[in-house]
Amino acid sequence: MVWIGWIIAIAAMTALAYICWLHAVILQPGKADALIVLGYVSKNGRIHPLLKERLDEAYKRFQQYGHKYIIVSGGAVGSRCSEAELMKKYLVEKGIPAKRVLKEDKSHNTVQNLIFSKQLMEQYRLKSFMIITNLFHVRRTKYIMHRLGMNGGFSANRSFRSIVGYQLKLTFLEIRAFRLTLPIIKREINDQNN
Repeated sequence: MVWIGWIIAIAAMTALAYICWLHAVILQPGKADALIVLGYVSKNGRIHPLLKERLDEAYKRFQQYGHKYIIVSGGAVGSRCSEAELMKKYLVEKGIPAKRVLKEDKSHNTVQNLIFSKQLMEQYRLKSFMIITNLFHVRRTKYIMHRLGMNGGFSANRSFRSIVGYQLKLTFLEIRAFRLTLPIIKREINDQNN
C-alpha cells in the first residue's frame, strides 16, 4: 500500500510542476505599435471573465505605453455578435478612442487570431506587437507564433486570484488544446503557401 501513496505523491508533484511551468512564463510588456487581444468564447453577447481579464490588461497597457492601436481579435463563436465587436465596445466604454481599436472578426481559434491580426497589422503598416492573453494560454500562443514566423511580446494578468479562480481548470485543458492546435497550424500554413 505504500506504493499507492508514492504514486499519488508523484502525480501531485507532476501536476504542480506543470502548473508552475505553464504560469511562470516570462512576460515583456512594453512599447509596441499594437496590442493584440486574443478572443475568448463569449456566450449570449456577454464577455467571459477570462476575456474581461484580457481586456482590462490591454486597457492598462494602453494607458501605460500609448500604443498606436489595440487589435481585438475574435469572430462570432459563441454568440451572434463577434468577440471583436464585444471587445471593442467594452474598451470604448472604458475610454479608449474607437478609432484606436481595430477589429479582426473572422477568426475562430488562436491560430486564426494571429494570422488575421498579422494581416491587419500589414494593412495598417504596424511593425511591432504585444499579445494580451491569459497566463495559461501564453506558452501555446508562443509556439503558434514561432510556427507562423511571428515575433512579439506578451502581457497577462499574473494574479493568484485569477489563476486559482478561473485558470486552473483551463491549465489542464491546454494539453488537449495543444494537441488540437497542431493540425490547425499545419492546415493554415498549407493554405498560406497555396
